Amino acid sequence: MIESLKISVVIPVFNEELVLREFYPRLKKEAESWGKSYELLFIDDGSTDNSLELICKWKEKDTNIRIVKFTRNFGQQAAVLAGFRQSRGDVVVQIDSDLQNPPEEIRRLLDSFTDEVDLVVTIPRKRRDSLLRTIGSKVLHYLAQALFGNRFKLNLSSFRAMRRTVIDKIEQCQDRSRYMAVLMSWMAVPTVQVEVDHNLRKTGQTKYGLLPLLSLTWDLITGYSNFPLRLVTYLGLLGAGMGFAIMMFLLYQRLIAGILIEGFVVLSAVFSFFAGVQLLSIGFLGEYLGRVHLQIQNRPDYIVHKVMD
Repeated sequence: MIESLKISVVIPVFNEELVLREFYPRLKKEAESWGKSYELLFIDDGSTDNSLELICKWKEKDTNIRIVKFTRNFGQQAAVLAGFRQSRGDVVVQIDSDLQNPPEEIRRLLDSFTDEVDLVVTIPRKRRDSLLRTIGSKVLHYLAQALFGNRFKLNLSSFRAMRRTVIDKIEQCQDRSRYMAVLMSWMAVPTVQVEVDHNLRKTGQTKYGLLPLLSLTWDLITGYSNFPLRLVTYLGLLGAGMGFAIMMFLLYQRLIAGILIEGFVVLSAVFSFFAGVQLLSIGFLGEYLGRVHLQIQNRPDYIVHKVMD
């Protein structure tokens, strides 16, 4: 196991009251077995159930627990970022509280560190999710890999361990979109992969349904790639080529074959195509302009209500 002064475990929490009752005892038992100084850093991402009250109750008896409470729900990526910034350990472990990744696997991540490794990521031996979630995750992964090519090896798992130096590198990035898995893959720090168990969610509901997955996919495409802008260029070239081909065809039919084709139908088809391309172009440009606007506003990724040390 890595020789470290302290290990921080970052746990984003949003309405996980039921599963936390099993998660915390298992995580606590695992952390005690390390024989090292550690902290359990819970990030309450605006929970509306009794998740925060439950963690506060445990904190009264466990001095290793620290809590960061948001003013509202800012999303998992913001919660993870806040956890990284608030953590004090030389090694930081990120794990979700839904028990799909067993806390008992953390030791294997810590044991995988060497002097040459800064980041340990995980891949499930067998993914156990709903069909919709599994398909959505695979589509997201293949889409991301298609966009980025072989520039770096992409790993979208949210169960990982890293040295403090990795977090320092994350802070150097001023992207408005901070999809942590992609950002860490893009940095290409020395990384090792570990196979881990993956379980079905026992209680509660996943926070990544169809709409959140679609939102995450769109954020991935527009936040880390210029592909939509290039797509507009390709569509423009395609439209120009089609327009020229139609014009030559009409001239041939009129001058060579002596056939006069009804112009209204042709013009309607051409107009519809170009109108669609223009609206799509405006949509893509508006998305990127909106991102520039948000970057200029420079609002924080989240607002912390209080930190309970």
